Amino acid sequence: MCRKGSKLYSIIARKCPHCHEGEFLVSRNPYDLTRAGDLRPSCSVCHRKFEPEPGFYYGGMYASYALAVAQSVTVYVAVTVLAPASAQSTRLFWVLGALLLTTPVLYAWSKALWANLFIGYKGVQRQPGEDSKWLA
Repeated sequence: MCRKGSKLYSIIARKCPHCHEGEFLVSRNPYDLTRAGDLRPSCSVCHRKFEPEPGFYYGGMYASYALAVAQSVTVYVAVTVLAPASAQSTRLFWVLGALLLTTPVLYAWSKALWANLFIGYKGVQRQPGEDSKWLA
């Protein structure tokens, strides 16, 4: 399920959505805050561009929001189940703490998720008739 050629592999490993081999982000470490979320201009393996048009990744904010909501609900339910006598402020603390710790990872995954929604796996070799907007 999570092997090269699947969108899940590309999202989790943050690999090129075109070939699933090259790096997608400039830094592999999402906690490198000086380069957090910076994309490479193109894949180092297949040489396809990651950004077909300016502002393409603005939609990634919706993906980031969805991931943050899913995580918040999961943490809230987990704390409620594991510590049913806990106060609402304690649950809020856990939700906000988890969000604070995982924000860089969620941001990186949201860009990879957004790219994989619109970019299909093509492999390393260029395909005949491939759209020129993706070629570097």
